[in-house]
Amino acid sequence: MGCVCSASTNYIGEVVGVVYEPQVIHVNFVRDDNKPLGLRLQLNNSGVLVRGIECDGVVSAWNEQHPSMQVCFGDKLVAVNGIQVDPSWKCWCSVLLELRKHTVTMVFTRARAEDLLRFALTPPAGGEALDHLLPANFLDSMAKQTTAECDVVECCICLEEMDADTTVVQLPCKHAFHRGCAETWLTQCPTFRFAKCPMCRQQLGTPPAAFSEALGANGAAAAAVGQA
Repeated sequence: MGCVCSASTNYIGEVVGVVYEPQVIHVNFVRDDNKPLGLRLQLNNSGVLVRGIECDGVVSAWNEQHPSMQVCFGDKLVAVNGIQVDPSWKCWCSVLLELRKHTVTMVFTRARAEDLLRFALTPPAGGEALDHLLPANFLDSMAKQTTAECDVVECCICLEEMDADTTVVQLPCKHAFHRGCAETWLTQCPTFRFAKCPMCRQQLGTPPAAFSEALGANGAAAAAVGQA
């Protein structure tokens, strides 16, 4: 685990037109024994922000070992594994997929004091629960059947006809699909809230009891990054 830190907070300019250059932190997180990152992230109109850090996670351990380069509440995520982060939904989904990997390189910038205060005072949004990242092996918990056993003749995602002995993934609602098609479907937004059957929209699972937290009113989405 290593880190390169470019830490400088400067104010450039004359009396008019002061430019703020935020502190930039580069961190390389490596999971051991599938330990969770333990990081809460929130997407809003300004980007992806750190909403909280859980105890006993990789991020918490990093903070203990590197007190001068800690990942903190309100930090803004600007890059993950080379992907530049923006407020778009497509980028948010890509970021979530990267956070499931064994090695995660992240770049953060520090929030200004006024931005941090505003973020901290953001009220909950109707008590909506924090979403959770799907583990990479999520489909392993689903039943494996042949198309004959499921009484299906085609995959309703790719619409390809299947032989009677083709092995498919059967969801709890009994709809069945090619495993690859189901995996592709779930990567569109790899969280428990959005993990639904593409046919009947039944929820495919429930998140762990830990990491519950209300979303900020300005949050378009949020996720707790746990076990991958």
